[in-house]
Amino acid sequence: MTILDKLERKLGAYAIPNIAMYIVIGQVAIWLLAMITLNPDKTSPLLELMVFDSRLVLQGEIWRAFAFPFFPPAVGSMLFLFFAWYIFYMVTNALEGQWGAFRLNVYLILGSFLGMAVGFLMPGYPITNFIWSQTTFLAFAYLFPDFEFRLFFILPVKVRWLGWLSWGMLLIFFFSSGWQGKVFITASVSNYFLFFGKDIMLTLKSKKRVAIIKAEKEKFEAEPFHICEQCGATDKSHPDRDFRYRNESCICEACLSAKNTSPEPESTS
Repeated sequence: MTILDKLERKLGAYAIPNIAMYIVIGQVAIWLLAMITLNPDKTSPLLELMVFDSRLVLQGEIWRAFAFPFFPPAVGSMLFLFFAWYIFYMVTNALEGQWGAFRLNVYLILGSFLGMAVGFLMPGYPITNFIWSQTTFLAFAYLFPDFEFRLFFILPVKVRWLGWLSWGMLLIFFFSSGWQGKVFITASVSNYFLFFGKDIMLTLKSKKRVAIIKAEKEKFEAEPFHICEQCGATDKSHPDRDFRYRNESCICEACLSAKNTSPEPESTS
C-alpha cells in the first residue's frame, strides 16, 4: 500500500468532488469582475490583487494564497479563454474519473503548494497558475495518450502529441528564463513527476530491456547455424542448400554431391 493509499483511507472523506467545476466557476467570476473594474489603460486592479507574491502575503494579504487556483487564463481572445476553460474542465473531470476525487485533489493542491513554496523562496517573484494548469493537461496526456482533439474543429490530433508540444513549450520557457524562472518551472512540474515518475522509469527500463532482447535476437538470427567445412557455405549465404553432418563435420549438399560423383583414385599394385 502506497502513502497515497494510506492518506486516502484516512482523509478521503474530505476530498472535494467535481473540483474542476468550482475552479472554473471561480475563474469565470473573477474574470467577469476584472472586466467590470478595468482601468482606462486596460489593467485590472483585481487581478493585480490576486497575483501571488510572498512578500505581500507575509504583510497580511493572505487571500493571495487562496486565490492562486482562481486566476483566470491569460489568453488574448474571449474564444480562446472559453476554450481554455472547457479543456481544463474536461481533462480534470477525466482525471477525477480515473483517479477519484481524493487523488485529483492531492495532485492539484500539491501543484499549488509547490508553486507557492517557490514564491516564498524567491520573495518578490510573481507566481501565477499557468504551469499548474499545464501539469493537469500533461497528466491527462499521459493517462489518455490516444484521446483525439480536433484542432479548429477539423484536424484530429492525438493528445500525446499535444502533450509533447506542451513539454516543448515548457523547455523553451525553462531555457529562456533566468534562474528564478527555472526554479519556478522545476517546482511547478514536480507534482507530475511525483505522480508519474515511478511509472516513467519502469517504462524506460522495460523499453531498454526489450531493445536489448531484440538486438540479441537479431544478432543470433544473423549468425549462421550451419557452416560447410569444405567450401565455407552457410545456411545464410546459401539458404537453398541442405547441410549434413558426418562425424560432427558439416558438409553442404553441393560438396557432398561432388564428393560422391568424383571418381575413386586408382590403386597401384
